[in-house]
Amino acid sequence: MTYTKHLSALLIAVAMATSALAQQHRSVLELNGQGEHLLIPSHPDFNIPPDGSYTISLHLSGDRTIIYNTGQRLISRRDLKAPKGSNQSGYELLGLRNLTKAFFGVSTPDSTGGYDHSLNIWTGDEALRRELRTWHHVAWVVDRDQHRMLLYIDGELQRKGQSPDIGSWSMEQNLPILIGAAQEGERRVAFYGGKLDNIRFYRRALSPSEIREDSQTERISHKAEGLVAAYEFDNYRPGDTIINDVTGRHPAHLIGFPQRLPHHSVRSYREHGTNATLVGRGTTQPLFTFSLGLASPERLRSLALNLSGTTPSALTQVKLYETQNGDRFDPRSPGRLIATGKVGKGCKVTLRPVSKTQTLNAHSKLWVVTDVASSAPEGGKIVSRLLEVRLSGTAQPFHPDTLSRAYEHEIVLQRTLLWAPGENHSAHYRIPGIVRLNDGTLVASIDKRKNSEYDLPEDIDVEVKLSHDMGKTWSRPITVAKGSPQQGFGDAAMATDGHTIHMVMVSGSGLWHYPSQAKKPLQMYYTSSSDGGKSWSTVREISDEVYGDRFRYGGFFGSGNGIITSKGRIMFVAAMRTGEEWGGTMDNVLVYSDDQGRTWHTSPVARANGDESKVVELSDGTLLISSRNRAGGANARTFVRSTDSGMTWSEPQTWPELTGNACNAALARYAPIGSGKDQHLLLHTLPTSPTRDHLRLFLSEDEGKTWRYSRELCAGEAVYSELVILPDGSIGVISEEDDRPGFDIYFTRVSLDWLRGGKQH
Repeated sequence: MTYTKHLSALLIAVAMATSALAQQHRSVLELNGQGEHLLIPSHPDFNIPPDGSYTISLHLSGDRTIIYNTGQRLISRRDLKAPKGSNQSGYELLGLRNLTKAFFGVSTPDSTGGYDHSLNIWTGDEALRRELRTWHHVAWVVDRDQHRMLLYIDGELQRKGQSPDIGSWSMEQNLPILIGAAQEGERRVAFYGGKLDNIRFYRRALSPSEIREDSQTERISHKAEGLVAAYEFDNYRPGDTIINDVTGRHPAHLIGFPQRLPHHSVRSYREHGTNATLVGRGTTQPLFTFSLGLASPERLRSLALNLSGTTPSALTQVKLYETQNGDRFDPRSPGRLIATGKVGKGCKVTLRPVSKTQTLNAHSKLWVVTDVASSAPEGGKIVSRLLEVRLSGTAQPFHPDTLSRAYEHEIVLQRTLLWAPGENHSAHYRIPGIVRLNDGTLVASIDKRKNSEYDLPEDIDVEVKLSHDMGKTWSRPITVAKGSPQQGFGDAAMATDGHTIHMVMVSGSGLWHYPSQAKKPLQMYYTSSSDGGKSWSTVREISDEVYGDRFRYGGFFGSGNGIITSKGRIMFVAAMRTGEEWGGTMDNVLVYSDDQGRTWHTSPVARANGDESKVVELSDGTLLISSRNRAGGANARTFVRSTDSGMTWSEPQTWPELTGNACNAALARYAPIGSGKDQHLLLHTLPTSPTRDHLRLFLSEDEGKTWRYSRELCAGEAVYSELVILPDGSIGVISEEDDRPGFDIYFTRVSLDWLRGGKQH
């Protein structure tokens, strides 16, 4: 794309360089999605009278999508809690909602809160959601001549208002304009996370050609026709509290940003730790991240860390990387290496630049990572805190002091990132599973949710990755079931005898958002692999066999893992809808095959009103199901038992030790039946707070009667997880962690001794 040298229709007076990409967005504003936003004081210039046309345009590069929410606010002039009877009119540009064809939106209620004569829509090609962290141009137009409101994305018209006339719509309020947030009574909500540039308000309707030119114009003149205000962020520096618009009439206030610091070079500072507090043996394990807001780009001279409290000889090296985004670190592509430092016997380590030309920009996002020694003791501690930064432009070192804190991590056998949002042209990954074959190969499965974090029906593939070295490295992804916008596949579960992998999944209608109904129930599918997960049979529908006449409203499998019993029965737990109402009850049943997956059957109901569930076979042949509860918040995990292969079931009971979020979780045997004393050991995972965080691993030494030991796997956000036992007896956990902007999928390996050294219940 080549930028125009003039935007004549808008009376742009500034000359442009010929290369758009070289100059586009050279100065931007970045919001963290957690409170940072701009406030433009109320002014009549931002009112839209009944006879007035208007245009608002901006560029954005979003960091994340929002699930189960109304979307992030890009520009908002509206009170979401305006009382009935008051003037409820307003306008909002919204973005990055997580639904099919719901990427950008406009909401423009009239004075009664209605939309009969205005625009209230979500739109946008679903493929846009795959392009997080890329720039898009959005423009909303109120055109009185056409009697329409219009929404443009990247210069292309998306939607027109359906009303024959918007003449009765207007917006004349005393509300401020919020950029990156919404007003809800006295609160600010719906914060936007990402970059913004070229925010412009015009008191006229731009034509389609002018919209396209606006999207290609990096800097606009204050003399542009009809321009009310424009925020180009040319002179913005970290620590500022005001952003001036190009007209000089409407300064915007920065809210929630780091305060200006009294340092010659460092104007602002912010840091935060990792979502998890475990690190594994090996290289490039992240500890914490910090942002230096510099007055101007400078060369780094040195950086000092305090490692007091760290287990001696646990670390070999500490490194500093610069990344484009401060919300996550990917060890597979760590960014630009800035500095390194060898760890000696003392409590302090100094990092020095890897070259004399290592320049930090004004908004550098920096990660402190470490190489953990292969001999580091499991359970060892790493305590790290930033002491000082020295820059070339000043003799005065920067000491974060009270702005910094010590971050503590615990060493385990291994921590490896398998999948992350944005890789392989997919916005999100969810729903992990993992099995081990007799040759030691690990096969991990995942929902490749290409456009959205939402469940079916979405464009979702089921894919796997393989590891032949106990989870240290993983293969390229292998597609098992290829989805489409009309026919996605997901919620897979696997079971193996050590040679053949049996996988079930669902497809088609969703469970909640486009509910599975009698006329179109969720479809159930089966596939298998006999070559270690490298290739898979064509997925085969088994819905009629499973549902029969009993389950006309459909259902889904408890994703993750199933089992193969000591008698060779392949077995998964499913949750079956009992009625057509949204959010209604579901019953848990076993779905099983006695002929290697050729035919499928269902058991009597194991638990009424259950949800995602897992099953294990105990040493005496008893079946034990752990079932997710339907109630929200924190509650005790429910279980049922069967001593006759699932034909009858005990009354539901609960485990008080396993109290946590209503969430999918893992249940697994530690050792095969007949393997001695370890055959009585069971493992269970569960997020143990009312919300989905604090994922713990539990151990029972009496086949689920009690759960004596537990250790925390992830202190921060963590959701679904699954378990596998490695050839050396170590325990592998694959888990969803840190939903910013989507879940990272991690593989963590710990020992049984480490688990037994944890909390006793």
